[in-house]
Amino acid sequence: MQFCYTVAMWKFLPFEKLVILSLVEDASRTDAEVAELNNMNVGTVASVRRRLLDAGAVYYINVPSFHKLGCEMMAFSQGTLDPAVSSDIKTSDYMEFCASSPQIFDAIIGTQSLVFMSVLRNAAELEHVMQRHNRFFSGGKKVSKAKLTTTSFPYGMSRGTYATNFAPLVHRFFGLDRPRPRPRSQESVEVTSMDLSKNEQDVLMALIEHPTEPDRKIASVAGLSRQAVTRIRHKLREGEYYTPICVPRLYRWGFEIYSVLHVHFTADFAWSEKFNQQPTEPTNYSFFSLMKHDEAIANHMISTFHDYTHELDAGLAWYHKERAFESEPEMTLMSLEHCVEMKAFEFGPALRHLLTGKDVA
Repeated sequence: MQFCYTVAMWKFLPFEKLVILSLVEDASRTDAEVAELNNMNVGTVASVRRRLLDAGAVYYINVPSFHKLGCEMMAFSQGTLDPAVSSDIKTSDYMEFCASSPQIFDAIIGTQSLVFMSVLRNAAELEHVMQRHNRFFSGGKKVSKAKLTTTSFPYGMSRGTYATNFAPLVHRFFGLDRPRPRPRSQESVEVTSMDLSKNEQDVLMALIEHPTEPDRKIASVAGLSRQAVTRIRHKLREGEYYTPICVPRLYRWGFEIYSVLHVHFTADFAWSEKFNQQPTEPTNYSFFSLMKHDEAIANHMISTFHDYTHELDAGLAWYHKERAFESEPEMTLMSLEHCVEMKAFEFGPALRHLLTGKDVA
């Protein structure tokens, strides 16, 4: 288990910042495309990319389009923990729970709070996960149990940044003299039944579990020829069955705060008004947002407490003015110095569970 505060913080040179931003904006960019975009040498870009990956400053993931595979919802859970119980005990217990719950793809725990996100076939599976949580934290583990609240976001009636949204945040943190990248928009998607052959499912599974491997390696994992894998990869990308993402490890860059904003909207605050008239700040800098007519969750990584107070004032003022909230917004703040990352956009277990019915990879 790795605590965030045990890791030395990185400092980046200006040309490294340009490469990082270019990759976070679009993970599918080649070294040549990044070099042309930033007027750099291709060899320099290749060297920087390699160093960043080797050092763990960034990492690549492929995010499955779960709505195209028959999943009906995502859920966001947050809870408060008993401060009298040892942090090591609470962390160990929740690490074990998250490892045994394939539906959970992102999770972080602090001294008094935790949050995790999950993707689910349907409401029955959500109930199953919650019951598993209650059973797991019975007996000797009961002292570690969080007072948990869970909000479901059905794809059919929600919008979200389902493939993360880090570029505007990275741009602002680096203070680069170039136009701010467009944030990934909150999308409304339609749930469809899975329409993939067994070979295509196997390749998709291998791409999610081995996001940086070439087709030759994927072929050996999936038991297919390299040519077949190349053809299937193209089909999956064209069909938008997955999205390549470059994730920055912000807690290792010196970021201090993980913030979750949970709001309830009034019934007469129209959906169209949320998206056509609201200021852009709240969603521009949330790296993962989920929203439905009456409720929304926004996840922020914040570099300093000063930035947090500025963002809070700027982001919520318009909503208060419009009397948009049913109740006072709920803020969960976690010091990254004392947090443990239990899962970090780990989609492999969720996809394998979906495709095979197995709870573990």
